Amino acid sequence: MEASDGPTGRFFTDTTVCIGCKACEVACHQWNALPARQGGRVPLSGQSYDNTVALSDVDWRHVKFIEQFSADADRSTSRWLMMSDVCKHCVDAPCLEVCPTGSIIRTEFDTVYIQEPVCNGCRDCIAACPFGVIHVSAEKHIAQKCTFCYDRLQNGLVPPAPRPARPPRSSSVRSTSCAGGRPIVSSSSTAWGPPRPTSTAPTTPCSAA
Repeated sequence: MEASDGPTGRFFTDTTVCIGCKACEVACHQWNALPARQGGRVPLSGQSYDNTVALSDVDWRHVKFIEQFSADADRSTSRWLMMSDVCKHCVDAPCLEVCPTGSIIRTEFDTVYIQEPVCNGCRDCIAACPFGVIHVSAEKHIAQKCTFCYDRLQNGLVPPAPRPARPPRSSSVRSTSCAGGRPIVSSSSTAWGPPRPTSTAPTTPCSAA
């Protein structure tokens, strides 16, 4: 696929400073008006503090809690690994390729988006996705996944995220555009703190000569 001359969006989560607060999950639920599973009466999974467990038709973002223990009988040392998982918006998206109705499109921001009115609920995209991202809504009977907040991008906004008092900044959206044959990358905080300054990438050209 050739590089686009228009703006593209990329969501970056720095796992070295993620504290696993799951506030990004809540922000995603709130903005997209996603219903709570089982009316909010979700049983404890027993998997650490991870009760979301996996992506679903109503959980478009999932903060994984991965516990690792030492091999000794007392498990004397341990650590937590947190990772905020979401649709990858693949460059070569198999879900887009197999969709028989053209419901799944690549947007002007280089993201992968499901047009709900066009989806017939055939589930071909579910079988094609190697990351288990897409699920059929039990309520709407259509495929659903992260939209990369397409509605917000169209209005010049970044994906929503909560802004607690002073946690470290872990999530940001990077918008890439071209100027003079070189990519201009501007990063905006979607978590905490002021936007980072615009920077110019030093080497990679916007498109092949």
